[in-house]
Amino acid sequence: MAEKPDILNSLSYGVDLRARRIYFGCPIDSVEEDSGSFTQNSVELAIRAMHRMALDAPSKPIEIHMNSYGGDMYSMLRLYDEILACPCQVKFFGGGAIMSAATWIMAACDERYIHQHTTVMVHELSDDQGYDKHTNLQVSADENRRIMEMACELYEKNSYMPKSFWLDICQRDVFLTAQEAISLGLADKIIEPKKRGNLRKMRQAHLKKLPEKDQVQSLIRSIYQRIHRVNVPNIQVNAHVKEPVDPALIVDDSAMLPVEEPY
Repeated sequence: MAEKPDILNSLSYGVDLRARRIYFGCPIDSVEEDSGSFTQNSVELAIRAMHRMALDAPSKPIEIHMNSYGGDMYSMLRLYDEILACPCQVKFFGGGAIMSAATWIMAACDERYIHQHTTVMVHELSDDQGYDKHTNLQVSADENRRIMEMACELYEKNSYMPKSFWLDICQRDVFLTAQEAISLGLADKIIEPKKRGNLRKMRQAHLKKLPEKDQVQSLIRSIYQRIHRVNVPNIQVNAHVKEPVDPALIVDDSAMLPVEEPY
């Protein structure tokens, strides 16, 4: 009988015990599952990993890395409570989409970092219970109002803005830039990109050699014809700009196999 893999040590399940990281955005049960969402499976696995990490080293931080459109609100509330109950510092790193229930987790963490092109979205809860009877619809609406009140109190506790503000704006889908999320207090800091000049020597050499003007103009006309545009604007190629360098970033290819030159 083949050995079962240790789920808590498998990056395919979104957990890295050695680095003390939990990822939302990796398959949990199958490749078809939208595991960026907060499902009962993904949240329960994350919580078990948090418990294990807290037992191993209660004074060391735990990182949550996320790209998610949200998901089950009850699962989110369970993870939110577990973050607040955890003895470890919990750091949040977000990128891509941090939306709906995902924003609640971001707000709860002790340190909250997001990449510069992250889109944050807050909104009102939707009724996806599938009820068709009048009384059940009323019960579902009452429950949604209760959770929405709770969510806006959560935002209030973890941001600059009062509950009334969140209740007002969440009546619609509100898309925020990374800087706007920071200005509202939902996140703390933008993750600055590295200065990659010394990693891009070949790229820099290529871009420094500007192509022939006639060749570029011919290519531009060809591309506009492909998209059925008659009027071709006068487009100038970008001037070469030398990228800044971070000496701490190095390329160690000593253990890599040599790359053969193409034919």
